[in-house]
Amino acid sequence: MKAALRRLTAAALAALCGAAGAFCFSLASGSAEAQDPGSRALVTGELRLVDETGRTRLLMTLVRGKPRLFMLDDAGEYRLEMGLGQEGEPHVWLRDADGASKVQLALSSRGRPSLTLADQRNRERAVLALSREGEPTFLLRDAEGADRVAVWRGKDTGGLAFADSKGQPVLLLSAKDGERAEVRVF
Repeated sequence: MKAALRRLTAAALAALCGAAGAFCFSLASGSAEAQDPGSRALVTGELRLVDETGRTRLLMTLVRGKPRLFMLDDAGEYRLEMGLGQEGEPHVWLRDADGASKVQLALSSRGRPSLTLADQRNRERAVLALSREGEPTFLLRDAEGADRVAVWRGKDTGGLAFADSKGQPVLLLSAKDGERAEVRVF
């Protein structure tokens, strides 16, 4: 029992000394600084959480002066990224095992939300968003990036449109509230 208590005390003391040493080294190297003696804040340009093998699993840093949070998988690939764009707009990226963004959730600088899905070759294939007026729009794109299907809802009109590979409309179905639907073939 006494030996176990001594090992536990030694381990706790070693951990405390290690943490204090790392903090003091950070202070001396200028990468972290305490604000005021009564503050519990740690100020640094980058924060990393590492696993038991020393691999970075969570990274908080600045990218072009804006905050970013990255979560990394076992292979070191960024799998989840959250951050602010150049104008302060928030973004969330979900990445595949190769680090390529497959899902992006964002707010524009004007506060309009969007959800974008990308294929295996990193091409945007589906976008769900709100218009300037706050009305929903859904776009499906082909492999070359041309809008092929659009579904929208306006203030008093909704519609569905199909386009050819050049983005030219081939079929339009629209309906104004209280009126009969209109079908146009181009």
